[in-house]
Amino acid sequence: MTNIFFFLDLFSAIFNFSLGYYVFFKDFKRTANRVFFLLTLAATIWAISSAGMRTMGVQMGRPIEEFLEHSALLWNNIGWVGIAFLPSTFLHLSIVITSPKRIFKEKKFLASIYLISFIFLLWAFFGEPITYLIFYISFTLFLISCFLFSFILLFKNYFSLKSFQEKAKLRYFLIGLLIPGLGGTVLDIIFPLLRYGQFVGTTFSLYLFSLGYIFIAIGVLKYGLFIDYREIIETIFKRLAELVIVTDREGLILLTNEITLAKLNFKEEEISNQNISNFFKTKEAWPSLKEKLKKQQEALEEKLVFLTKEKEEIPFLVSVSEAKEGIIFVGRDIKELLSYQGKLKEEVERRTKELKEAKTILEVKVKARTKELQELADSLEGQVKQRIKELQKRVEELERFHKLTLGREMKMIELKREIERLRREVGEGEEKN
Repeated sequence: MTNIFFFLDLFSAIFNFSLGYYVFFKDFKRTANRVFFLLTLAATIWAISSAGMRTMGVQMGRPIEEFLEHSALLWNNIGWVGIAFLPSTFLHLSIVITSPKRIFKEKKFLASIYLISFIFLLWAFFGEPITYLIFYISFTLFLISCFLFSFILLFKNYFSLKSFQEKAKLRYFLIGLLIPGLGGTVLDIIFPLLRYGQFVGTTFSLYLFSLGYIFIAIGVLKYGLFIDYREIIETIFKRLAELVIVTDREGLILLTNEITLAKLNFKEEEISNQNISNFFKTKEAWPSLKEKLKKQQEALEEKLVFLTKEKEEIPFLVSVSEAKEGIIFVGRDIKELLSYQGKLKEEVERRTKELKEAKTILEVKVKARTKELQELADSLEGQVKQRIKELQKRVEELERFHKLTLGREMKMIELKREIERLRREVGEGEEKN
């Protein structure tokens, strides 16, 4: 029977390590993958310790004093290298996956959790038997606190998800952690308390961890748990050429990209968790935006002036839209565009002024020329009138001359007729004679 459990321990160690190794090297850049590998590594060390203790003939699930001989104590201490860090890595992984408020993702908070695990590890190594009860109670409280807080975060995140794919991933992850979490609490905490009133070492909870990891493995293979394109999406987001800021509904900055930090000359830790109104030129801009979003219920196009770390003003044309959990700002730097528009406006004003001056000069010249032409026209009109008078006088003279000439001709005709008549009369007198 002992051999069966020995091989189960070895299988658990190999399976746990293989799963963690696969997830880690499939996408080792993701924090979740790295922390999951640490969690499986802790379970692997625990399984190896359990297998080693079984080779020493230790009967598991008995009071700790019954197997703390020198030879078994070494394997027990090795097991605590993994057990002590299970609560901290469990909580760390839950925080990474659910992304709660910023305070829980701070390095100081996470470092304090791992420090507590390290203290329990030293206590297990160097503690005296008289302190086992205090040690057991303290570690139990720490373990339950980490597990309880982790499950609260995970369940809250699960019920807030809308995507079926994301819910399926988290469902397998929850099942994989609930099995060892609840099972281990019952087998290694509640049962020993009821039966012995003290810590008894590991029983079958190790196998519950392996069983839970099987569900996580199914999630990995079926839905790509821990293996997706989030890193690529985050990289694209970080490298976008436009300003991008994501805030909660109160304006607290949750996420920014590289171009935002470069434009405003801030480091990520300096701008994260700050209210976005601190980076506007005017404090009234943020309340005004909130009111417009409430009324319009769609993306807004706004010209917003941001302040850099050196209080330099940079205008952005920003699209502001509401998301499920907050507000997204996507903006384009229009400082150069406004500068060009300013220069263009100055050039237009200068050219307009020149045209107005040219128009004024031209109007003066036109008036002067018009006056000259008017004077010339008036002068010509006088000359024309004078010439007409002269012509009329000449016509009158010609008419008089014509009349005189015509009268003389009539006289000549009459004289010729008289002469002719006289000739005829003279001729007739001579014939009679």
